[in-house]
Amino acid sequence: TPFIHTNKMTTSFLDTQQTEQLESSLAKSDSRYLALSKIEGEKRIRFVGQGVTGLVAWTEPAPGEKSGYPIRWEVEPSEYPENIQKNKKTGKPDVKDFLAGIVWDYDVQKLMILEITQKTVRQAIAKYMRDSDYGDPHGYDFKISREGEGMTTEYTVIATPPKKISNEIKEAWDTEGNKIVLAALYDGEDPFKDC
Repeated sequence: TPFIHTNKMTTSFLDTQQTEQLESSLAKSDSRYLALSKIEGEKRIRFVGQGVTGLVAWTEPAPGEKSGYPIRWEVEPSEYPENIQKNKKTGKPDVKDFLAGIVWDYDVQKLMILEITQKTVRQAIAKYMRDSDYGDPHGYDFKISREGEGMTTEYTVIATPPKKISNEIKEAWDTEGNKIVLAALYDGEDPFKDC
């Protein structure tokens, strides 16, 4: 199956050094992360490799900083760090489910990491995965588009007819795909460090 959620329990939260490393690696590797919220028009992707799921939250910005940094867990922790952003209405930690995978981005012609927190997008992908005409998302492309801003943002997810993966994608996977370690997201490390 393309998306497997393991139940490995993390023993502690990320320490300050690990979270700083994650923030630093994301800043340096920004071009290797695909954000749905930044899509202009339509984005065509193909999932490759195995995906991961979990929970993600952002920390409050440190004094003098514009934003916090993400912290991810495979399973819900027994307690969250004090500096996690809170929901303004409930006061509880603002934590989201996520699905992350390595994708081929047809626009930039390279392997990227796509993290999806948007419920409607995750539901649409899951629906195609359950559909016997589509199944495993390694066998077809997705076209994802975004309209609107902020609370009015809407995403459309369309699967293309199934077709074999291109030689270009195979070559990219053989060169670096199996070196990308998605599980590094849980540890605050750079998934691309061995590429």
